[in-house]
Amino acid sequence: MNRWLLILLTLIYLLFAKNSYAQTATLETKVNQVLTQEGLVGASWALVDGDKSTLGASGLSNQREQTKLTTQHKTHVGSITKTVMATGVLALVSAGKLQLESKVSDILPMLELVNPWRETDPVTVAHLLDHTAGIQDARFWHLVNTQAQVDSPLETVFLKDTDLLEVKVRPGSQFAYSNLGYNLLAMVIEAVTAQRYEDALQHYLLKPLKMSDSTMAFTSQAGPFKDERLTYGHLDHGQLFAAVPSYLRAAGQFTTTVADMEKFIRFLLGNGVQDGKVVVDAELLAQMGQPAEVAAYQAGLHMGGSKGLWRRDRNQTLGLCHGGNTAGFKGMLCLYPEQGKAFFVMANTDSETANYELLNKLMVEELQVASPEPITVQAYDASDWYGWYAPTIYRYGKFTYLDKIFSTYVLKPQGEQLVFGSAQSADYVLSSLGNGLYTQQQRVSPSHILMRSADGTPMISNGFNTYKMVDKLGVIGLGLSLALGLSGALYILLYGGYVFVTRFSKLTKEPLAIAFTMYLAYLLCVPFFINQSFIHIGDINAASVLLAFASVFAPVVCVIACVVHIRQKQASTLSLLALVAFVQWMVVMGYWGLIPLTLWNV
Repeated sequence: MNRWLLILLTLIYLLFAKNSYAQTATLETKVNQVLTQEGLVGASWALVDGDKSTLGASGLSNQREQTKLTTQHKTHVGSITKTVMATGVLALVSAGKLQLESKVSDILPMLELVNPWRETDPVTVAHLLDHTAGIQDARFWHLVNTQAQVDSPLETVFLKDTDLLEVKVRPGSQFAYSNLGYNLLAMVIEAVTAQRYEDALQHYLLKPLKMSDSTMAFTSQAGPFKDERLTYGHLDHGQLFAAVPSYLRAAGQFTTTVADMEKFIRFLLGNGVQDGKVVVDAELLAQMGQPAEVAAYQAGLHMGGSKGLWRRDRNQTLGLCHGGNTAGFKGMLCLYPEQGKAFFVMANTDSETANYELLNKLMVEELQVASPEPITVQAYDASDWYGWYAPTIYRYGKFTYLDKIFSTYVLKPQGEQLVFGSAQSADYVLSSLGNGLYTQQQRVSPSHILMRSADGTPMISNGFNTYKMVDKLGVIGLGLSLALGLSGALYILLYGGYVFVTRFSKLTKEPLAIAFTMYLAYLLCVPFFINQSFIHIGDINAASVLLAFASVFAPVVCVIACVVHIRQKQASTLSLLALVAFVQWMVVMGYWGLIPLTLWNV
């Protein structure tokens, strides 16, 4: 009897073991297909479904050496760091070290936030957590340079550019993603704990959660901070990339494994208690991902998020998520608390062309995440909102000029629907749900809302970005200036180049030939840029200095060409117009701070 029972139990075990292996193998096969299709080197993941967890990895950790990627490898996670940071801040609040309502100016008096609303709406710790402080995002040089050190002071980015401390919109009124806000958060942590934020989070969060393979400290694949288990990051075409220190380390510097992320996920899905000890108060933990009560929320759109997680409507599911992207890596963390499901997936390739959503979709399908109830379409009169819209806050200050042209949206009717699109993005087709709420195609929840500002100006928001109606003439004017400038530049390149070559002996008497020399100045930069890694673009080096010189030389030499042209009464009117068109564009660029073009300061 016992023998037959043993045989039966053995058969049952083999059946379930085989099915479990088949499911894992099927997911790995599907991931491999996506890696091949999208040109990605490798990916690793952690799935949580109730009491069950699945860890996996596929592809390579080092394409050059053809090393297989495993679940034992460590990975960088980019901005998913912010979810860890936010949880750490909540742990400090739970430990009585900090309060969410505390004024940042009280904790960091050495940094003077320029806040026009400081008397009624001071910037608080909660605002930094929720990206509702109203400050801008990172500068170009924060992201691509080799000057940052592992221990560079967190305030470096603010001391060099005090404009970054200017509050652009009333704190708490709008969501505006800001990496700088999390650098400020790290400074807050250091101020209240009297230790480096990396060490504080290790003590208050990572150690209690037993995330022993994770660290906020800098790690790399090469050099003095090399971690042998850290997978290489890859760029397009499989080019290896070894991590370098960043001025914005608090916003995107975290090393972990899929096993540790599984522990982190289970903690987020739990009640804040670890081994019988409260790490994060349950009420605070439950607030993660709940929409901050910004203007769009108050108007009826319950998207957005808070405290390190954001509502994400993709693949016919609605989760609390945060994406991560850093040089060489890109991935996603998503939780579905009501279903007890979650996933973390990270690719060790940072590609400009790959569709990473395919990996997310595989994870959702493997977990069999349920979709929300269908939403009902209702008519709404949106005629007052037809028009042109600009962001209420421009994330990248130095590129405001370009954003004003290419990030200005147009809202217009298309039958019973609305179309919302800009020059640099695909059109969003929106269907009305009534009361100003709209849903985007392929979404399962409201995605946009039509509302008004305090002065009655029409606005539209998706919970993450808010746009205000603007006079289209100003946008058209900037666009026309750009078009004329580029036309003039092309004319100088083609006809000026011809004159330069055919009448070189009379160079000083040929206005267009004189103007053409600006291209020679720009050509001086090319060999230096080609022979350096992109990470050096934000440094002060031969390439960037020559570019700055060329950007000043171009308008100066064209003004000289205009003077020569005017003195020659028989000269072509078309050539003069081309020169004037280019010069006016340079003047506009100068007004917006792009001339001289100093890459180390944009």
